[in-house]
Amino acid sequence: MVAIKRLSTVDADFKAKMDALLAFEAAQDDGIERTVIGILADVKARGDAAVVEYSNKFDRLSVGGMADLELSKAEMQKALDSLPAAQRQALEAAAQRVRVYHEKQQLEGWSYTEADGTMLGQMITPLDRVGLYVPGGKAAYPSSVLMNAIPAKVAGVKELIMVVPTPGGEHNQLVLAAACLAGVDRVFTIGGAQAVGALAYGTATIPQVDKIVGPGNAYVACAKRRVFGIVGIDMIAGPSEILVVADGSGNPDWVAMDLFSQAGTRRTGAVDPDLYRCGLYRSGAGQY
Repeated sequence: MVAIKRLSTVDADFKAKMDALLAFEAAQDDGIERTVIGILADVKARGDAAVVEYSNKFDRLSVGGMADLELSKAEMQKALDSLPAAQRQALEAAAQRVRVYHEKQQLEGWSYTEADGTMLGQMITPLDRVGLYVPGGKAAYPSSVLMNAIPAKVAGVKELIMVVPTPGGEHNQLVLAAACLAGVDRVFTIGGAQAVGALAYGTATIPQVDKIVGPGNAYVACAKRRVFGIVGIDMIAGPSEILVVADGSGNPDWVAMDLFSQAGTRRTGAVDPDLYRCGLYRSGAGQY
């Protein structure tokens, strides 16, 4: 078992240790940068052919064309229908909570006319098309689908394109079921910098989007940073981290579950820890 690293602000070398801990940033690595620049340029130049080539290479696939990398709505519906009752109930409960919250965030345009007849105001309109990147390598998170797709749909985005890598051709049924519940329009089983490039530049098969959202690995983070300006992005997501500030009055079960949510629960086969943060789990028990 890996020992927990402890840092204390009262230690004389605390600042040096903290600086060393924060100095590492994989997304800024020069080797990653060079690789991503090459992939993005190739996708921009060759489109679908480059996406297929990189998907076969990095995800250990053997597909012949983009048609093999797009999932139908029927396949998403099948994934939802095949879920055990408890898992489906969990996804539906999380989806409803996310939807209700973001419906209260909706903004509306407004205007007024001054005495001299000048009309002033603010026009708020939804984006036409958004690309959603969903991790699908070492871990798969249906919550990433719900927490990005549902707000887009609530805002009125006309089309939502989801990309999710499927290493070895393995499809995560919870992720596809979440896409079905959230109303995702099209799903492509691609990932990495090539997926970001396809969304940003567009290909013969994948339409160019207005904005790319969702977390990914260092290559994805680097790619999103480089295409910013061509398309909008939400942010450069870093490693999942959590800090709990608690005193003796806190519920220890809640504190433990918050820490557990970033403690590699995927190894145990647990349901996506982010669903806990959607209010899906009861304290301590880990039940729906």
